[in-house]
Amino acid sequence: MRQHILMSVAVAAAMSLPSGPAGATDFAVRPGKDTNVVFTSKAPMETFEGKTHNMSGTLTLDPGTVGDSITVHLEVDLARLDTGKSLRNKHMREEHLETAKYPKAVFDGATVLSPAGAKLVVGQPVAFQIEGTFTLHGVSRRLRCDATATYSERGKVGVIEFTATFPVTLSDYSIKRPEFLFLKLAELQQVRVSANASSAP
Repeated sequence: MRQHILMSVAVAAAMSLPSGPAGATDFAVRPGKDTNVVFTSKAPMETFEGKTHNMSGTLTLDPGTVGDSITVHLEVDLARLDTGKSLRNKHMREEHLETAKYPKAVFDGATVLSPAGAKLVVGQPVAFQIEGTFTLHGVSRRLRCDATATYSERGKVGVIEFTATFPVTLSDYSIKRPEFLFLKLAELQQVRVSANASSAP
């Protein structure tokens, strides 16, 4: 009988635990003109950029305790990347990224590596280094990136404007460069992300 009572108390206590960080708020990222993902390829014979406004997801955090509360999930629609040339777009989507099979790039999680005790104060940009899991072309790897975020309040809506930059090495994600493209498509791609994330009113 005593064992049954103790087990009931333990189950009740477990059920009462919060499902996420206390005080954390969801900030939604939506596709549109304020959402930008740009990769830059600097190869010996050609330099070009691929761009898209089609990124969506959620930042979940408490602005006052970012380092203890943040969770990130962002998805980029790779089939909407535009390099400025239709034939190059076709090659990029069909032969390299294989978007029919791997339609999205995804960043998940987020650990704030610096600064310690990070928080967002209205109107003050804060530089972070964060780490999460980046999935591209069916391959998931831990990735570190530099990010800057500024928090503002627009009436009852909280807004986080953020940018992040990081390198992507194609071979790390099993993305092949055919021999004829070695001098036109860089092995190392520089990626820059910028967007606004808004809370619900």
